[in-house]
Amino acid sequence: MKRLSSLAVLFTLAIAGAFAQTTIDKPAATIKLSKQEIISVRQIKADVDKLEKATGQKMKPEQIRQVLEARVNSMLFVQFCDREKITVQDAAITQRLAQLKAEIGGQNVSDADLERAMQAEGIFVDPKTYARQRLLFSAYVQAKKAAELKASQVPPTVEEIMKAYDLAKSTLVRPDTIRASVLFIDLRNKSDDDRKKAREVLKAVAATLKLNPEKFDEYMLRGRDGSAGYRSLSSIYVEKTPQGSNLYGKDFFDFAFKQKNGDVSSLIESASGMQIVRINEFLPQKQLGLTDPIPGDQNTTVSEYLAYELTVQKQSEFMDKVEADLIAQLRKDATIKIYEENLSF
Repeated sequence: MKRLSSLAVLFTLAIAGAFAQTTIDKPAATIKLSKQEIISVRQIKADVDKLEKATGQKMKPEQIRQVLEARVNSMLFVQFCDREKITVQDAAITQRLAQLKAEIGGQNVSDADLERAMQAEGIFVDPKTYARQRLLFSAYVQAKKAAELKASQVPPTVEEIMKAYDLAKSTLVRPDTIRASVLFIDLRNKSDDDRKKAREVLKAVAATLKLNPEKFDEYMLRGRDGSAGYRSLSSIYVEKTPQGSNLYGKDFFDFAFKQKNGDVSSLIESASGMQIVRINEFLPQKQLGLTDPIPGDQNTTVSEYLAYELTVQKQSEFMDKVEADLIAQLRKDATIKIYEENLSF
């Protein structure tokens, strides 16, 4: 999930809520771009309280002022979109929320889970408001900045990639890695009876392979569609790192990095299921060159990865500048009054 820039139209600080002011509220600010609106002290205090609760820190006066300025930016942006007839459909917002949930865990992610994940990334606006404003901003860029956006998507030059490689070289190291084939059964979400049957299937396979390891490829073919009672993966890359150990488990690691090419394991059980592993290749630690695949993705070379990162960086810088320029222009065009005397609370 991409973090938002500090100038992004309330995209980091403001909290969703009604803009109506009650008669007992004091004004924190008034704004007018296309219409007059009031930001009340009660609204800002609610924003501050939510931020303090999320961060566990008491906000200083200058930080409270930043919260107010962020809400001003947001309201100006909304008025600007209304004036320019820039809109997004509810269906698009729903789709964007689904995409955000998919990024952090899929279909079972709740609204509360999403909001907590966003707060961990420094985004303290409710998910629906966040999705709506991001989509509105994208619509604005497409409508008003299409040519500049296209220019920002030009692939990086060879010289830019070489410079990026030189800077990143110290981190572009492949750890000791094994390439393996795996026969496996996922035991999660299975009943006790199904677990028992699955164990018997793979135990029988393990017993046969212990006597005749040469039959491993035959079992790999049978496991392609799962009809044999187990599944197969022809090639996985496992790195000798703490993350790899946590992912695959101690028993898997104890076998994988102590055997020679062609060795077949006995039955390995883990919290998620059961596996039989064959070691196909050991790849020692290496400084990666531009044509080497990156760790964790054998289909992407270092140069392709760097080109992608440079493109993303260029587009991010372009979007940040567009946001900053838009906010500056809106604040220049609008009438804004801040009631400093009401911000001490």
